Amino acid sequence: MNPEIVAIRGLIAVAVGVGVLLGVAGTFLYQQFLPEERRMLHQREFAPQHRTVAEMRNQPDAQGKKSGRRSVFQKAKRKSLSTTETEVVTGIDQQSAVETNDDDDDDEFFDCSDENNVETETDPRLAKLLDKVDILFKGTVECNKTAYSLLLQLKDQYADKVNVLWRLAKASHIMGTVYGEEGDNDKKKEFLFEGFGFAKRALELDESHPEAHKWFAITVGARGEFLSLPEKIEGGSLFKEHVDKALALQPYDPSLHHLLGRFKYEVANLSWIERKVAGVICAEPPTATYPEAVNHCLEAEYLSPTPWKENRLLLAKCHFNQGNYTDAFRWLKCALLVPVVTLDDRSADREARSLLPDYERYLK
Repeated sequence: MNPEIVAIRGLIAVAVGVGVLLGVAGTFLYQQFLPEERRMLHQREFAPQHRTVAEMRNQPDAQGKKSGRRSVFQKAKRKSLSTTETEVVTGIDQQSAVETNDDDDDDEFFDCSDENNVETETDPRLAKLLDKVDILFKGTVECNKTAYSLLLQLKDQYADKVNVLWRLAKASHIMGTVYGEEGDNDKKKEFLFEGFGFAKRALELDESHPEAHKWFAITVGARGEFLSLPEKIEGGSLFKEHVDKALALQPYDPSLHHLLGRFKYEVANLSWIERKVAGVICAEPPTATYPEAVNHCLEAEYLSPTPWKENRLLLAKCHFNQGNYTDAFRWLKCALLVPVVTLDDRSADREARSLLPDYERYLK
């Protein structure tokens, strides 16, 4: 339930670029020339690549270290997990551990976990208003709408303030998601493109601002469903580029690790035919593995100040696609324990409940 990411579900599939190819050129090949591959791909969800837990333990992380340390939940006790939730996650294999030393000081991290924003606003009045907006972002849809309205009132007066512009990009993105849920695609497109405009302007003003890079990446990905295929592919490269830049500037932002984890999951999840088509169209199609996606999602889980439904769902799917059914089921149960507050939560909850019977079946 991380407030930094609101309704990002699906944008990564677009942002990957090659992931949309199956909907255009890929579909033609898929339906006309490869009936056997088509049959096999329909079974893909229930025939994931099998990797043993032992193999997973030996998978190096991004820093070349080995797994097998304390569980993320052992170091996240201060996130107010319920007794039931703690019982559910206790048995998760230590591969689900964030790569931190056992003698690390817990307080050292948690003192900064909520301070994702590195900016300092010198205008006291504006700082107070932005603090109010940030609080509203963490609330319900109605709170998000109020945040958007407040920011619009600031738009003209602070047209060259990066602190205002990236928040306007975020608020517009949220509004686009709201209208998308209501089935109004025209309004959705209007707000998503508006958000992209705000993010682009913020980045032009300050290329060293992590939030400007992050929301530029998100808005690039989100508008992809309304663009042509070449533009979508270009958007995929832009998305990855700016998530990486934001992460370099702000390495403790859980939402950035989640974005990168989802990107890697979508790339790892590309079908054989999608990879073939991507190889024809893209000079250098992206590559990624499920363990890489897991590492970033675990980092997001550890860094997030509150339990995060979407991130846990993604961890479940990553483990499931590797054949780690016990871990997948436990992460899915953890996801279902997180309350539904945002649109993102609602969508993740629906998907988690739909997957639960299939995951249970693989434990029998």
